[in-house]
Amino acid sequence: ALHYKQQFNDESILSIIKSIGITEEDFKVSLAKNADAIDKMIQSTRELAQNINIRGTPAIIVGDTFIGGA
Repeated sequence: ALHYKQQFNDESILSIIKSIGITEEDFKVSLAKNADAIDKMIQSTRELAQNINIRGTPAIIVGDTFIGGA
């Protein structure tokens, strides 16, 4: 599971990517190169959440059971 208890901002994101060995330049190039795919994935995820009435996080689905605020 991913756990990060602070707000994400440019500084925190850069700190995370650097801690796993990715340079800022490589990150920015990859982000630009994959922008369309990233946008589509985010839109698809938003639509799915709306379709199954997820209004916040955390939200867990196990089989057909929705557990909100888990």
